[in-house]
Amino acid sequence: MKLLADKTGEQFLNILEQDDDALVVQFISSEGLPIGQPFKDSLSGLLLVGWTHRTTSTAIGLHRFKQGCLEDAHASFALHQLFPLGRKVKLPSGDVAQIASYANTHADGYYMYLRMNAGQQISRVKITPDWVLLPSNKRLGLPYYPAPKSQAEIDIIDEFDAWSGGF
Repeated sequence: MKLLADKTGEQFLNILEQDDDALVVQFISSEGLPIGQPFKDSLSGLLLVGWTHRTTSTAIGLHRFKQGCLEDAHASFALHQLFPLGRKVKLPSGDVAQIASYANTHADGYYMYLRMNAGQQISRVKITPDWVLLPSNKRLGLPYYPAPKSQAEIDIIDEFDAWSGGF
């Protein structure tokens, strides 16, 4: 998988075909899922507007994991990013479990400790590509807004402004 990332590092283009400067590319999500339709463009044009080659990402790691690459730094990075501690996952069996440890690399694959449904029982489970990360139960917190300035604070600011002459 060859990727290009935009200036922010939030959008990715997967290079599907390359013939010198001519490319066929497709947008992908950070998990490696295709978005939209493939289109033709030039490498020089994309580099000119700020796209850069990307050698590591969750998309690359997940792609390698699905191909069966074991003990791979990219796959390990992707699994740590995609399966955060405390989140719930749906296993291929249909069970829902909570992640109780980060992904551990072993010679035969990647393992994680999961807290199963009802109790405090923790099980060591091999990660497979068909795990589904479930949405978080925690709601996003409202942004912090400071309390309005008191009259004493406004007086101190006004006094400083008068003393500094507006600088």
